[in-house]
Amino acid sequence: MVVVYTDAGGGHRATGEALKDILEATGRYRVTMVNAYQDVLPHLDLFARHTSRDVEQTYNELILQQGRTGAFCLAFYLGALINVAMLGGWARAAFSALWERTEPDLVVSVLPMINHLLLDSLNRYRGGATPFTVLMTDWTEMLPSVWFPRRQDYFAIAGTDVCQQRLARKPHPEDKLFRMDGLLTRPVFLEPVPADMAAARTALGLAPDRPVVCMMYGGYGSARMLEMAEALRGDPPDIQMVFLCGRNEALARSIEDAALPFPTLVKGYTREVHRYMAVSDIFVGKTGPLSVSEALAVGLPILIDRQNVLPQEHAVLRWITRNGAGAVFSTPKHFAASLRSLLVRGAAARNPGAGKPGGNRAAAQIPGIFEEIVRRSGLRP
Repeated sequence: MVVVYTDAGGGHRATGEALKDILEATGRYRVTMVNAYQDVLPHLDLFARHTSRDVEQTYNELILQQGRTGAFCLAFYLGALINVAMLGGWARAAFSALWERTEPDLVVSVLPMINHLLLDSLNRYRGGATPFTVLMTDWTEMLPSVWFPRRQDYFAIAGTDVCQQRLARKPHPEDKLFRMDGLLTRPVFLEPVPADMAAARTALGLAPDRPVVCMMYGGYGSARMLEMAEALRGDPPDIQMVFLCGRNEALARSIEDAALPFPTLVKGYTREVHRYMAVSDIFVGKTGPLSVSEALAVGLPILIDRQNVLPQEHAVLRWITRNGAGAVFSTPKHFAASLRSLLVRGAAARNPGAGKPGGNRAAAQIPGIFEEIVRRSGLRP
């Protein structure tokens, strides 16, 4: 199996890695991860050709890290769509060459915009006999067909009600639509919190008996993290904060140098996010679909930044507000007040059970979904 992903944002790779871990653990699959833009299309990237950054760097550095989510973000999306439209023929040829090299029996996409190109190229490989699946990592589609092309020759998997309802309205065969209860997260996020919380915190270098606030703004961090932490300087609460800065090394250094008036633990990119969430009392972050899903799965009360929301993330914000799954803030002062309110509420603020919304069972469901895809595709007797 080949899983095609992008490093524009952290959620696509994280979902692909979760899928790889879960399926390979069954002993029935061998999964190869392929970055569409770095491994297949670098020579077709108009951003790299005409600017100092490639398409992923533009998204990660200028939109995610610097918070250019308004007109600049919309212009970026328009540029990306134009890039796809202009270079479609060459892109199809590049992906056709990828299939010849990797010889997949099954292809899965965990990224948007180019799935019609992947489908077209697969139809040239083995007479179109290789099944193709789109596994959604967003809450819903920002634009019609940006994830799910208006055609019937692929399988579609979605984990939210709003996305499933939109899919059901498309001219897509019902037997090729699969529903998960929640977005796909690694199974470790669904495990019970440590029975000995004090020991678990100590093992991570945290004080055993002081409330823990875990802050993460996706896989590439954001300067908003330090801005919000500074808002607590005047009247610091009795907390310790874990800052998960992802691949933003400059941000990590800035937080370490800030001399904040409470204990801090600053981490760069890590696959141990679940361990830090598991020992936390509150999660603070942006509207990233996967990080919100992970925090809800752990059962944490969530405090979500409503500033610099990406166009595809407004559905996450609406869901949180409508379902009362957490609090939102927009300014540093608002953040400080909301955090203190959650701290006063303590355990009463926690989301009940592991796996909200609706009980996230995606990790348990995904092996059965792919077994059914394999069966319907005639790949296994």
